[in-house]
Amino acid sequence: MINNIARLIACVLPICFTAIAQTAPAETSYDELEQAYYHRQYSFLAGKLKTLNRKDVRIEILQVALAVATNQKDKEAQLEALIARHPDTAQVRYVAGKLWYQIKQQSNLFNKLGLVGKSNENYIIAAKLEPENPQYLVEAAKALAIKSGFFDAEKKASKAIVDKLAQLDKRSYYLALMDYLQNTQDAEDAKKTVTTIRSEFNDDMVLLNRAANLLWTFSEKPQAQQLFVDSCKVKTSAAEQLPQWQEACLSSAYLALQDYGDKHQALEALTLLLSEDKVKDEQYVDYLMLYAQLNSNIADKETAIKSYQQALELTTKGSTQKDIRTKLKELTN
Repeated sequence: MINNIARLIACVLPICFTAIAQTAPAETSYDELEQAYYHRQYSFLAGKLKTLNRKDVRIEILQVALAVATNQKDKEAQLEALIARHPDTAQVRYVAGKLWYQIKQQSNLFNKLGLVGKSNENYIIAAKLEPENPQYLVEAAKALAIKSGFFDAEKKASKAIVDKLAQLDKRSYYLALMDYLQNTQDAEDAKKTVTTIRSEFNDDMVLLNRAANLLWTFSEKPQAQQLFVDSCKVKTSAAEQLPQWQEACLSSAYLALQDYGDKHQALEALTLLLSEDKVKDEQYVDYLMLYAQLNSNIADKETAIKSYQQALELTTKGSTQKDIRTKLKELTN
């Protein structure tokens, strides 16, 4: 179960499609397509995309993102072809960075550094193409820090972007700064920055979630768990922020299962997560199993059994069915 939770958190990746200023085809609502993607309504999205005849870069991006999300065999070829068609389109390069990293998470290869390199390369190119775009600069700063290697303690190229963002966009500056502080292992300034985020951005789910991850990095796990809970309780209406919100809810539960923080608040976070999910797929089954495990952990056997039974009714995976039956046998004996 712990491995499943870690996989869920690792695969929660935001992919923003809205920055390209083109008009979506008149016969469909682009917002509807974007919502379907982020809510894992992949069959609905695939059907809609088949009906679109006019070329639109955003639609091309969605088609490739869908191929990656559903782990299609030719996903890498589709992504390479998208980049080849639009080598100088910053948004394509930015999303390519996200998608290469998602492919890395899906890959069974032992050495995934090549995929990380492709991801970082595309982030850096996106920022070069649009050097005043804060969103691209944040990811480029992180990519440059990774590219600079272990021995570059100051991460100078990354720091230059962080300093630029300080003048350009305060919110993006703090996102990049937290990445930089993590990459340079500056625990003291990291904790000061988290205090600032709590004070000045207490309703910004993305910043709170990033701050919680920063605390986790520096082994402040009970504090991180509370901040993940706080992040999860911040309601977001932006589709592209849904992955970070899911991550916050899941991370609060993951840490609670390790006896860091408050299990009851983690259950509240998971209840929110389950209530917002629109698709009863295998990912939803994993949420249910995590919810059941937490309830079992606090000795609420009745709720745990009901959750496992619901998960058993939904899953089609033999290994998951076996795991659930084992858990139910333990709870009912």
